[in-house]
This record gives sequence, structure tokens and C-alpha cells, in this order.
Amino acid sequence: LCHSVLEYVDDPAAAMASIARTVRPGGAVSVLAANQVAAVLHRALAGRFDDARRLLSSAQGRWGEHDPMPRRFTSGMLAELIAGSGLGVGEVHGVRVFADLVPSGLIDGERGAAEDLLALERAVAMHPVLKDVATQLHALARRR
Repeated sequence: LCHSVLEYVDDPAAAMASIARTVRPGGAVSVLAANQVAAVLHRALAGRFDDARRLLSSAQGRWGEHDPMPRRFTSGMLAELIAGSGLGVGEVHGVRVFADLVPSGLIDGERGAAEDLLALERAVAMHPVLKDVATQLHALARRR
């Protein structure tokens, strides 16, 4: 598992290469990373338009020096990072496409809403457009 790691290491490519070397042929690595595109959307919805614009153009996927996240990835960047380590990249899925945007009062106050949201999340995880606005990106990589 390499979940919420690549955002914080000094050299994501070196870390991914190190992980790839530890996996036996045919083995799998689950990679989960913060999504730059989602961060743009979330900052804009919070009225932080300057932050959203900076995130959009940042090579590291950051909104400024006070951003607590050292880096974020797009689905393409994550797939390239994994492929560059020598692992075969599976589909990149979206995790938490809507879950972080829906007010908790709606989920807590409406019978069946949590189950309905979970069903929707499962349905959109692989959607060709919506997965790219998920809070996190997930890829299952395999060593050949």
C-alpha cells in the first residue's frame, strides 16, 4: 500500500521506484494520492478564487506557501509517476468524488442518504470525467 505517501516524500519518483523494487513479479501496489483538480474545485467552492487559480497553475499542485499539502497530482501525473517506476498502471479511479462536497447535515438528516451517496460514489469512480474531480486518485499498479 502506498496511500497518502507520495504527497509528502521529498522525491515521489524515487519513492515510487523504491516501492516498485520491493514488489515481486506479478505483485500489486495500491497507490492513493491527493488530486490537484479536486483541490482547485474545493478552493473555488469555498470562495478562495486566488488560491484555486494558483493551484491550477502550480506544478506541485499547491495553492501557496501555507498550503499544508506539499504536492498533489492529476490522474495523468500519477499514471506517469507509476509507469516511470517500471510498474504497469491499471485504471485510475476517483475516490470521494462527491462525498467531500455534500453537507454532512444532508447525509445525517435524510434516511438512506449515506447509502445513496455510497452507491453514487461507486458509480462515478470510473467515470471518464468525474473521476478526475475526486478528492483522491487511486491506481492499482502491477509489477510485470
